Amino acid sequence: MTRYRFLDAMGDVVAEEEFASHADALAWAESEEPEDDVQRVEFLGPEGDWRWAGALSG
Repeated sequence: MTRYRFLDAMGDVVAEEEFASHADALAWAESEEPEDDVQRVEFLGPEGDWRWAGALSG
């Protein structure tokens, strides 16, 4: 499992969750589940740094 964080338009973290894949994390970000509008998804890389997980389709 990989740790993901979800950011709003201002770059503030609105949620952090663990998912098995980038696709799962991106699908969650685009669902109705997050209370705030997610603009960016990042994952915790192997060196402890946050990395971009991919573009949202919405």
